[in-house]
Amino acid sequence: MSVASIGESHAERFLGKICLAENGIGYLTPVELQGEAVPDDPRIWFCKNSFNVVQVRVKNFIPGEVHEYDVSLDSVNLKDGGVHNLRCKRCTHDLQVKRIPKLGLLGLIQPPPWGTAQEVDVMLRKLQAAAGLFYLVREFVRDPTREEAPLVASASGATRDVAKLSADSEVLNMFLDRCNIFVRAVDSQSPKLRLHECAKPRTRGILLKAVLEIKMLILVVVEHLQGEEGVFNSRQLQEWTNFQIEIHEDCLKGGVEAQYKTNEPSWESLKALVCGPGEHPEAKTDVEAHLTAAGAQKVLNECLNNINNTVWPRLQQKSQLADLKLPSLDFSSAAGGAEFKLRHSCIWMRAVETYLFDLVHSSQYAKGSPHGIADIRKQVSRPDLALKILCPSIALDKAVKDSQAELDTLLAEKAERRRSGVGTDGINFNPRNSTGMVNPGENLCASNALLQLLFSVQPFAAAVLDAPELMTKVGDEPSSPSSRPLQGDAGQLVGGLRRLFSEMSHPDRASSCARDVAAALYGKDLGSQQDCDELWHRLSSLVEDGLSGLAGKPYGALQKAFELLFTGATYEMRLKTQIGDSTACGFAPVGPDREDAAKKPFLTIPVQPGNKTLKQALEEFTSWSSTGGDEVPWTQERFRRIPPFLCFASRQVSALEWEESLNLTRFVVPASASMQKSCYEQSKALQLQSELRDALEHLVPARRSAAKANAVSCRSLEAEVTKLADVCQHLDAQLEPLAAQIAELERSIGDGFEELALEDFLVGAVDAAKVKSVIRERLGVDNVKLLADKLYDGGKPSGTVAQLVQGTGACLSQAEADAMLAKLKSRWEDHHAHMFDIHGIVLYQGLGQWGHYVAFIRQADGPFLCFDDEQVRELPDAAAVRAEIAERGSEGLPASVRMVVFRRRITPADSELAPIELDGPQVSAVANGTPVNGTKREHTDCGGEGAAGDAKRPRT
Repeated sequence: MSVASIGESHAERFLGKICLAENGIGYLTPVELQGEAVPDDPRIWFCKNSFNVVQVRVKNFIPGEVHEYDVSLDSVNLKDGGVHNLRCKRCTHDLQVKRIPKLGLLGLIQPPPWGTAQEVDVMLRKLQAAAGLFYLVREFVRDPTREEAPLVASASGATRDVAKLSADSEVLNMFLDRCNIFVRAVDSQSPKLRLHECAKPRTRGILLKAVLEIKMLILVVVEHLQGEEGVFNSRQLQEWTNFQIEIHEDCLKGGVEAQYKTNEPSWESLKALVCGPGEHPEAKTDVEAHLTAAGAQKVLNECLNNINNTVWPRLQQKSQLADLKLPSLDFSSAAGGAEFKLRHSCIWMRAVETYLFDLVHSSQYAKGSPHGIADIRKQVSRPDLALKILCPSIALDKAVKDSQAELDTLLAEKAERRRSGVGTDGINFNPRNSTGMVNPGENLCASNALLQLLFSVQPFAAAVLDAPELMTKVGDEPSSPSSRPLQGDAGQLVGGLRRLFSEMSHPDRASSCARDVAAALYGKDLGSQQDCDELWHRLSSLVEDGLSGLAGKPYGALQKAFELLFTGATYEMRLKTQIGDSTACGFAPVGPDREDAAKKPFLTIPVQPGNKTLKQALEEFTSWSSTGGDEVPWTQERFRRIPPFLCFASRQVSALEWEESLNLTRFVVPASASMQKSCYEQSKALQLQSELRDALEHLVPARRSAAKANAVSCRSLEAEVTKLADVCQHLDAQLEPLAAQIAELERSIGDGFEELALEDFLVGAVDAAKVKSVIRERLGVDNVKLLADKLYDGGKPSGTVAQLVQGTGACLSQAEADAMLAKLKSRWEDHHAHMFDIHGIVLYQGLGQWGHYVAFIRQADGPFLCFDDEQVRELPDAAAVRAEIAERGSEGLPASVRMVVFRRRITPADSELAPIELDGPQVSAVANGTPVNGTKREHTDCGGEGAAGDAKRPRT
């Protein structure tokens, strides 16, 4: 049956005319809508191809009559639509039929195909913006008195996903152009949409048409993409999956199949209603009472689709699937029906326990908790009759009865717990109930990533939440100094952090907006691309300096927490030239000569160009460095305090190989004088190697150019070419022995610890003769480090130990092997006493001033959460993070690590997460009141330019 097959009565010809396409050629394919945002009265028939609507309002229904109306077919306006009041000439059957033209919202999303990754990204972004638009317009439909709605997620009364709508100005502008009952309020600090004449019937009609067009646009895209996951890359597929979970929970609740009747039933119901004979539309037919085998099969398929589309993904996000199995339609045995019921019931019970009960009691569920509880009962019992038709058994009857009893008990327990204060006001399906942060088109991704890192540091988040409330009006200053309002950006920062962290602390907050915090960090540059490390230092300045001027120090606890958790300190060791010889430099380092050099704070350790690992960055930060001066030619930074959260920062695009753990023990344990000297000699050799390579990098091309010039100038430059060649050869000849010297120094330095000789290390554990025959000769090691690498690498004994006990020839006894392992274990513990593990990573994807920041934060049990603004995903381990970073990068849009934060590993001896405090030096007296660090003497030309602050590479 179709529109084209309609008969010849006047009522049928009228119905055929009103269902014609706009151009009068062909017919609409109307489907009757149902589900979320679809009213019971009037009933809506919607054409998915053209977005035209036939709406029928029943004023008086008379069943069993064939209807005829006194209506002119010429009155039907296909383009502009119209209203037709139909009163049957044979009875009191009375309808109002409207033909409603499209608003044109089909163009909000470009139609398929979406052939490139960029086109898929655009489609996903606009699809999420359309969802935000649906939720916003729906609120106006629900509340006839509502006149405005905010376009900022943090504003009171903001609707779901409004930030995604605001971020896509193209979608919002096109909607306002097509739906002119709205106007955007531009004179307000909080942008809003205002509705003209909210109570007028015309306005109400346009609102209903708009919300249905947006819903059907989303539905059409979702239908098109079902089974087409191949168009997505892994990141897009995750985003698409998250969107489906959200949209099937609300806008398309129950799946796309539940949003409309198919073509044939839709047309039959429309024809019966207008032409007769038909049943009263409000008389609900008990389908299950007349269920056939085919109908029962359909019911069970719908039950499975509902679980697959809504319940199963939710439980998966909450790690609740371990012992659950999907129901099977295999009824080859008599137990098949009971098994289906048991599995179906277990899934729904888990959903009620985990999230569903709270959801129907939350503000996100607009129909109210009584309706929600009734819907839960309906879903749990939905397959029962179909199962009894297809696979009846005594076991099935028992399973149905037990399921009902279990549900009654569970609902009663949940209700009692909620009455006693256990329960939530919303629901959050992000992994681990985490909170994403919206990015409303103002380049907030850098601050979002930084703030996720800060919130993950629980002691700092607690200090922020414990900070005093801020006052907003200066005129309301109380007499108490601790209650005086903060001024400027520091006040805005603290107030914004308190609000933000409070929202993020709630397990049911899926997303929040940090625009007010970002405004304090970005200042007048809000909206421009910012570097995460720059924002980190700006935040430090506001906390440490901006809050310091308040009388009574009301924010002292917050400042102290920031300092203890994030701020480290070094002191400066200096190496002076020997008296009477400005070029000679023995190794007799002295402490700082100024108080400011005795405790120099740092917030991040810089990752320098050329550093391939963070260990290299750490070593370069603490290595001896040439100042360019002649009185103090070398300086070194040594740690005085290492914060429990140690941050590394890079400001360039680089392929940084970050480690999962860093060993800082060698930087904490005092080194011997000989070890310090070896490190100094290594720094000198590396500096010379760098200078030689730099010189050759410039001289070799110069030599080639000079040779070419000599050839075309009658060899007039022969002497210069020869001289350049000699210089290059002389410099190049130094590189090989220098490399050998560096290798020998690296071997002697090893891990940076002073080691005993093998015999001294193993005394009391292994007989001296066996040290020679077994350890040195059979095992082939000549030092303690090599012994540890072979027998106890990674903190565990290797299989080689057993080989030294077994076999013929020189062997160790088991007692000797055990004693040796005990010593190696003790050495390992000593050398790994101060370990730091990866805590968080900030990734930058892009070049220059155009790019995007993403944060990866490790959880206590090992997995990482990836915070990509509002999107949150869980990655199982560091390998998955590395794979994600590699996938995000490309030649044109590289992905580089910009910040890495390590967390101090707590040992049984530690009572809390505290910094490592080290002894500092005594401040040396200043010779004749003259500062010496890096100062160039005016009478010599062997030093470089630079003041004290320039002596070391840039600190942050």
